[in-house]
Amino acid sequence: MSDRVHELIETLREKMILLKDECAVHRSKNDDLSTENEKLKIDLQEKSSEISNLNQQMGSLKKEHEAAIGQSVNLEKEAVASEHQIDELVREIEYCIGQLKK
Repeated sequence: MSDRVHELIETLREKMILLKDECAVHRSKNDDLSTENEKLKIDLQEKSSEISNLNQQMGSLKKEHEAAIGQSVNLEKEAVASEHQIDELVREIEYCIGQLKK
């Protein structure tokens, strides 16, 4: 074979070695990215689960809040009723004192 053919073969061999090395680097990067992707998927699942739990807690707290508001309204109604009863008792006592003074 001629020297030119040997040179071309050697050039091709060098380029193949470079391409093989580049391919190895890209495979390594791909593996790293795949690993990172899997970790991120796991993190996403954990965060989604955490969000679901927080939503459940929030729903439970909303129910408790609504119940507390309902109790507050009932207590206010009872307080108003008690004030009316007290007013009636005060008037009755004043009437009795007035009767005793006569």
